[in-house]
This record gives sequence, C-alpha cells and structure tokens, in this order.
Amino acid sequence: MLIKKRRRRLTLELVMMTLISLIAGVLTAQLVEDMGIQLMLNKLQNEDYYDRQTEDCLNCLQGFIEENQVTQENIELLASWAQMEKNVYVVFYQDVDALFSTTTIPIEEDAEIALNGSGLPYYDVTLSDGTLIKAELECYMDNQMFYLVDLAGYTMGGGVFVLLLFALIHRKIRYINHLNQELKILGSGNLEYPMTIRGNDEITGLAEGIEHLKNSILDQQLMKDEAEKANMELVTAMSHDLRTPLTSLIGYLELLTMQRYTDEAQMQSYLNHCREKAFQLKRMSDRLFEYFLVYGKRERQYHFQALSCESLLEDLCNSQFFDWQEQGGTLECRISELSGAVQVDSDYLQRVIDNLLSNLKKYGDTEYPLEILAEVMDGMLCICIQNHIKKQGNLKESTQIGLRTCRKIMEEHQGAFAWYQKGESFVVELQLPVSPREA
Repeated sequence: MLIKKRRRRLTLELVMMTLISLIAGVLTAQLVEDMGIQLMLNKLQNEDYYDRQTEDCLNCLQGFIEENQVTQENIELLASWAQMEKNVYVVFYQDVDALFSTTTIPIEEDAEIALNGSGLPYYDVTLSDGTLIKAELECYMDNQMFYLVDLAGYTMGGGVFVLLLFALIHRKIRYINHLNQELKILGSGNLEYPMTIRGNDEITGLAEGIEHLKNSILDQQLMKDEAEKANMELVTAMSHDLRTPLTSLIGYLELLTMQRYTDEAQMQSYLNHCREKAFQLKRMSDRLFEYFLVYGKRERQYHFQALSCESLLEDLCNSQFFDWQEQGGTLECRISELSGAVQVDSDYLQRVIDNLLSNLKKYGDTEYPLEILAEVMDGMLCICIQNHIKKQGNLKESTQIGLRTCRKIMEEHQGAFAWYQKGESFVVELQLPVSPREA
C-alpha cells in the first residue's frame, strides 16, 4: 500500500512539475507577444513612421520606373510593381482616370473612379519619358513582423518551459546522484554511513530500502562478531567450566565408592552434591547444544509429524507450563476456535518450550498471570505468550542465544519467532503454518 502511495505521489509530482512549467511557458509566450504587439502599435501610432514608409515606397517606385524605363507606351509594367509590393495599396491615375491598382490590374477603360475618391493621399510620379501621373498610395505594416513576434513568444515560452522543468527535475536528479555517491561510500566498506532520506516517493523508498539492507548487513555482522566472541569465550572457558564440576563429581563418587562417610546423612549429602554437579554438567551441555544449533553450519535432521492445533494448544496450556504453575504462577489461556494441523518436530519444539520456561523462571513475575493467546489467521497458527517482568529482572542474556535458538527452530519449521518488551511485560510470538486438515 505504501509503495502504491509513493508511486502515485511521484507521478503527481512529475505531473505538477510539467503543469507548472507549461503554465509558466504559456504566460511567458503571451507576455512576450503582448509586449511585441504593443511595441508595433506604438510604432504605428508614430506619424513619422508612415511618412518614412511612404517616402521609401515612392523612392522604390521611382527607382523601378527608371530601371525598367517605364513610359506611356509600356505603362502596364507598373502593374508588376504593384503586385510585388504586398504591403502597399496603390492606384495609379492619369488625369482623372484610374489606370492600375493593387486590387484591379489593369482597371477597365470604362471604369469610373474619381481621383482621390477613397480619401487617401496621392503623389506625383514621373515616367521615364517625362509623363506625369498620380499615385494614390498607402503603406501597411509588414505581416512578417507579426510572425516574428509570434515566433519570439513561442521561443521564449518554450525556453521557459524547458528550463523550469529541467530545474524542477534536476532536484530529483541531484538527489539520485547524492544517493549514488552514498552507495559508493557504502560499497567501499563504510557501512556506518547513513543514507539520506528525503521526500516520500519511490526514490525515497529506494533510499529506505538501501538503509534497511545496510542495517540488516550490520546486524548480521554484529551477530557474527557476537558468535565469534561467544565461541572464543566458550572455547576458553570450556576446559575450566567442565573440569571443575567433573572433578568434584568424581571426587564425591570416589568417596561414596570407598564408603568414606560417617553416617547416612553424610552419604546423602555426597549424593546431593553429585546430583547438583550432574545437573550443572547438563546445563553446560544444553548451552553447547544451543550454541551449535544457532551457529553451526551442519544441516539438522527434522522428523515432522502432524499435530492438530487444538492438541498443541491443549498440551501447551495444561502440561508444558507445569513448572510455572508449580512456582505459584497462573495461566490465562484465550484461544479462538482452531482448525487444521501443524507439522512439527516434537523434540525441537520442546526445545523452544524449554527455553521459554527458562526465561520465565529467570525474569517472570509469578504474581501476574502468564497469558497465552492463540488464533488461526492468514493460514498461520499465531501464539502469543506474555508475562510480567520482575522488578529486578534483566531481559538481556549475554548473547540472547536461547531466544535465537527458538527463532532458528521456528524458521526451520517455516514459521516465525519474535520477542520484544511491551511496557512492563515480555512478549513472545510464535507462528506455524497450518494445513487444511491433519495428515
């Protein structure tokens, strides 16, 4: 859901960038066009402009006459000049008769157009043979100027659009380049370098994913370092830790074998010591088992058997936590209607329960009930075990190897195992995949 939201957000950002740039481009084009038109209008309103245009036009006409030797006999050549001058309206008169115009070239002989009938000014034009004719003339603004104004507006608007869009997108590109540099730093081995998290889109999601991956690698490295440290500590202390109880056990057994005791009470005391040292050795062997279960690389052989969810929870509530009840603790089991079965290895599952009982004995407060909640959800049997922590309790083991053992076993059951502190309570969550029916 978060990924989809981010994807929509990035798309929206790109659309908004494009829309903003487009609006800015259109406004710029319109502004440039309006300014260009206004400048031309101001120019047209200047009377000197028309005078210069008219003077230039008459000079051009006179030059055409001289160049082409236009006379009374070939006066029709003026029609070609009138056609070439697209921005000029002109009517030629001889006496009071109209000869040629830009609209009717030539004018029919029977046309009756009065001299200066349009109200436009007229000018004297001398042909090459000295003949004097009249020219009614008016100059217009070249349409090409308007095209140039439009072109300038479109060019400026397009430039603003491209530049603004590039500037907005460049922020994203700069962020990507920044992440690329940070990836190079991480690639060099500096995994402690933090990734820059900015925004809330796909790029941000990528940065968060890299940060999560980095943290996972650091966690794995930490676990490896802890394992190596624990291994060194285990190897260093193994000879002493095992030798001490073994030496004591052998000593007491020799005393018992040789009957070096004064009375029955002393013999019983020796037996109690032997029993204590034997349990001490068992705890050490259990710790070795847990260590190699978590950090050993040999594949373990599991013997899975189908067990109904009801049977598993009934055994868990009625017998597995018997020691907890023997210490004076109480159970509160809230179990929803369960169906289906789970595939479990009883020996390894018992190992999980033993670790949980061990933690309960260390840290659990018997004045508060042990809560067990169970339900089947999304094809998984979810079991939540929650207990209150003793005031002097410390949740952290030296390496948390017992809890990691539980997680390892549950993961190899295709399930999950998690633990966390919630207020003054310690919570353990177990998940096992549920089959539709028992095998």
